[in-house]
Amino acid sequence: MPIFVSHAAPDEPWAQWIALELRAAGHDVHLESAGSDFAQRIAVALSGTDPVLVLLSAVHRGTDDDWRHVAGTPAPPGRLITLCLDTAEPPGPLRALPCRSLHSLDEEDALDLLMSLVGGPRRNPNEWTTGRSGLDPA
Repeated sequence: MPIFVSHAAPDEPWAQWIALELRAAGHDVHLESAGSDFAQRIAVALSGTDPVLVLLSAVHRGTDDDWRHVAGTPAPPGRLITLCLDTAEPPGPLRALPCRSLHSLDEEDALDLLMSLVGGPRRNPNEWTTGRSGLDPA
């Protein structure tokens, strides 16, 4: 099963950048824009063996019931990875999980953090094509 990345529709540029970098590191990736059944889709993805990334931001419309469902889904420690994209606090039911922030990181630091969470080689910064992600390279 590929790495599952769940995100709010307005956060698509972040999700695309993350998918691009993970694929460059050799991972298979499945992007899912959060719809009405996103919590159930995350629960199904957690039954696999690969990490599940949930991109959190102020524009995510998940309810506390949705997040309780996600937080209550059995998964080995470290399988569910939450990444904050802005300064919004993680939803209450997810606050027990570590939420790493990509907010205000430059491209290199964001990539370091991403790869440390999911595993995989870092790319050489000289391989980056500036401007594709909307992040400012260092």
